[in-house]
Amino acid sequence: MGDVAYDFTLKDLDGKPHRLKDLRGRVVHVVFWATWCMPCLEEVPDLKKAYAQYHDQGFEILGIVVPMSQTPEGVRAFAAKQEMRYPILWDEGMDLMNRYRVDSIPRNFLIDRDGIIRYAGVALPDNYEEYLRYSLSKTPAAPAGAS
Repeated sequence: MGDVAYDFTLKDLDGKPHRLKDLRGRVVHVVFWATWCMPCLEEVPDLKKAYAQYHDQGFEILGIVVPMSQTPEGVRAFAAKQEMRYPILWDEGMDLMNRYRVDSIPRNFLIDRDGIIRYAGVALPDNYEEYLRYSLSKTPAAPAGAS
């Protein structure tokens, strides 16, 4: 926590690339998950609710699929059935999982408007909605050298 989030580009289940750096200025929740992970699935209703409530205010969720024992087709069907409207990204080779040192799932990273990791944990923080409201109310810092 407190470090700038490692930038990455991953494709969603439809092949569209998503780059974390392109979301600077938004509050981003990165979650590593799998369809066979019960604690992951228990978070989905809270994630869907937060996304629906705060997306228009500058909030984004990137669901990073851990590809162990899963296929893109199976995950796509699951996400459609669950009505998961946020981007679901495929971490082929688990390179990003390794870069973020994810050793269990779910793993949640909350990143502020300036790209700084403000929370990292295996569960949603107890004050998740309060954190989102507070983070979304803050203005991003001006880039260095800007006047």
